[in-house]
Amino acid sequence: MTIKEQLLALTVVLVWGFNFVIIRWGLEDLHTMTFIMLRFLFTAIPMVFFIKKPDVAMRFVALYGLILGLGVWGLVYLAVAQGMPAGMSSLIIQTSPFLTVLAAVLLFKEPLNAKQILGVVIALIGLMVIFVFKSDNIALMGLLITLLAAVFMTLSNVIIKRCKPKNTVSFTVWASLFVPLPVLLLSFVYAGMTDTPISTYLQLPNLKGWGVILFQSFIVTVAGYSIFATLITKHGLAITTPYTLLVPISSLFFGWVFYNEVLSAVEIAGSVLILVGLVLLTVKLSFRNKSNETI
Repeated sequence: MTIKEQLLALTVVLVWGFNFVIIRWGLEDLHTMTFIMLRFLFTAIPMVFFIKKPDVAMRFVALYGLILGLGVWGLVYLAVAQGMPAGMSSLIIQTSPFLTVLAAVLLFKEPLNAKQILGVVIALIGLMVIFVFKSDNIALMGLLITLLAAVFMTLSNVIIKRCKPKNTVSFTVWASLFVPLPVLLLSFVYAGMTDTPISTYLQLPNLKGWGVILFQSFIVTVAGYSIFATLITKHGLAITTPYTLLVPISSLFFGWVFYNEVLSAVEIAGSVLILVGLVLLTVKLSFRNKSNETI
């Protein structure tokens, strides 16, 4: 990568880390259902009028949208609304590569090399450390909900692997079109079950809320995915995707700056173990001996 491309990748990573603070800002003024519905509505519209349909069967596009919109971000919003710290949310979501590897082994019987096995073991230990020795300011339910969101993130990656869309931006924009209506229907169902006035979900955001929604729709999703997809197309997954390991570090930093979120020593140790495990799983390491042969 050129220096300009490296700076672009780092900028996207910082934006994606900051996004978890943005989510907290949005949930201060918006109901979770309203936030999800508006975010994906404006991710899809008006972009669907300018971007042609993806080269993938629409059933897969719709399924991806539902999994990403409701399964991933819907659960993340719910966890953050219940007090899950922004930095920890980002870290747990990043365990998706670890879960993907486990799914590949358990479901598809794919073999692992020694480095991947070590990465799985270390990440699992780190995850267990956080769950067992978490501080009182992190609710167990929030951790479980976020971990479930990481499972859905893994499923969304499986769909991408299965469909192999040539234009990931088009795929994401069109998939977002299938999120708002199901969320609206769920809002009606939930309102009926809890005697909540439906006007609660249909209340328009204030100026800050609109800023959060537009930031998430255009900056985080459309611009972020566009830049990263371009870098992946040009330089490949092995060079580009390791940058995403900086997302939880970025999120932990911004959570500390804006919300004074501080992890305990044990949580920091668990986080470091997870990141080390993810590095072993996602970063291709090569060494050269004196005869310049890769070992």
